[in-house]
Amino acid sequence: MLTAILVDDDYPVVRYLSQTVLWHELDIHLIGCYSNGLEAWEAACQSPPDIILTDIGMPKMSGLEMLEKFCEINPKGRAVVLSCHNEFKYAQQALKLNVKDYILKESLDVEQLQAILKNIVTDLQLENKKATDMVLYKQKNQSAFKEKFLKDTLFQSYWTKEAWLEQARTNGISLDAKSYIPLVVIIDRMSTVASNRKLNDYTIAFSVENVLHDLLDASRWVTFRYSNKQLVILYGSNDPAKEQQEIYYAMQEAIAVIYKYLKISVSCIQGRETRGPKEMQGVLLPMLKEPEHCFYLKESAVHNFGVVSFSKDDMYTEYSQLFASINQSIALNEPDELRKTIVEWTHEVRARRFHPSNVKELVLQLLMDLQMKTKVTLQYHPFLSEEKLYDAVNAIETLDHLEEWMIQHLNELSRRLSIYAISSKRTEVIKAQQFVVSHVTEKMTLEDMANHLNLNSSYFSRLFKKETNQNFIEYVNMVKLQKAKELLQQSSKSVEEISDYLGYANKSYFIKLFKREMGMRPSEYSVWSKGHFE
Repeated sequence: MLTAILVDDDYPVVRYLSQTVLWHELDIHLIGCYSNGLEAWEAACQSPPDIILTDIGMPKMSGLEMLEKFCEINPKGRAVVLSCHNEFKYAQQALKLNVKDYILKESLDVEQLQAILKNIVTDLQLENKKATDMVLYKQKNQSAFKEKFLKDTLFQSYWTKEAWLEQARTNGISLDAKSYIPLVVIIDRMSTVASNRKLNDYTIAFSVENVLHDLLDASRWVTFRYSNKQLVILYGSNDPAKEQQEIYYAMQEAIAVIYKYLKISVSCIQGRETRGPKEMQGVLLPMLKEPEHCFYLKESAVHNFGVVSFSKDDMYTEYSQLFASINQSIALNEPDELRKTIVEWTHEVRARRFHPSNVKELVLQLLMDLQMKTKVTLQYHPFLSEEKLYDAVNAIETLDHLEEWMIQHLNELSRRLSIYAISSKRTEVIKAQQFVVSHVTEKMTLEDMANHLNLNSSYFSRLFKKETNQNFIEYVNMVKLQKAKELLQQSSKSVEEISDYLGYANKSYFIKLFKREMGMRPSEYSVWSKGHFE
């Protein structure tokens, strides 16, 4: 929002304009009203307004003298003169001071003034956008030059240090130091951040790069983008042994600031000292090209780079016990026990250092075995296909993320399956629930179900209510709506097609039931869920 001030020694005029002009609708914040130019200058010179509405003839400092001072510190500002002086010399002088219009008070019309202000706002917003776009263009160009220089550093085999430094100077990059400490900044959970924030990877990396550039002293720290998930920082050091603590605390602060302002978690890995491009290739390339070494590192922290040795032990020796424990927690809908089991398992994995690919392979096997079991026993269609499971698990790069994702995924599975859970001990009720689950697409009434079980409908109704604490039709609708949610997430069926598929004769009734259950219409849920679960 743009800012404006009113300056006039005629108090009724100031009061009239401050209360009558639709400032907020014009996207203007009126930040002050003053009785003369000197008062306005002293109050607003530290934060000059974008727009000034002023009289000319005032005590202590005239309007034109005041505008001249404001023009010196904010040449892009705009002014509107409201004057009793109908003389050409005043208008001529005003035009030199960014005065957009010269209005005589005797012919002042608020609608005319608002039209003038609207044009000023449009002009200033356009100028501001152009200026912002130019800054971003320069930043992106500089970022691209630096990215090319970094990749040349890593992959050019013939560069001497002298040629390397000369190329850096040509690109406006300051690398005049005795040695260099390379650091790799990793954007944690990039796919999740991009999905949740509705931003592409490039924009996220560009934002992180800008924060680092603004925060770190450019004479010592040079930031490069290597990829949309990894940035490289070269710290110019003259005494690496003494500066280790400074590097550590500076990067800790950077991690905190990036999270505070961007709500993005990043981790930092520090390599050993290098003195030129040859050494830098040997140190940086393994840090960038071997993501396995990050799998066991804590997110949002600073680490020293080191080659990790992975265990060759068989991960599957306790697989049956893990599967049974998780399966039981899901079946009984016990989220606390489920979390405890997963946390204990990941703690054991961390302690024994299995290879990340083996860990992910076991997790995929576990999830698919669980899905197969629930599909067979309850005829439940999983909410993530095997392909999507594979993509989701393989996109995970740290054990911290894998643990959190497993807990969330399995709790969602448990929640969904709780709808189908059969807790009654009465055979008739169990058979009724099983029939509903396996015939979810059919139209079903209480009488139909009672006839199927060879029971009196009134007796069956009382029995079902007593055993499940809900009436039979409520249960049928609950199962059908659960199936509707799965179809809205995974299929391209329309709301009307889903309503027909699930045996509802009236689409409006189906929509009413769905909205009562979910708090949103089926079409709204479809859009929300596809963004939430992918």
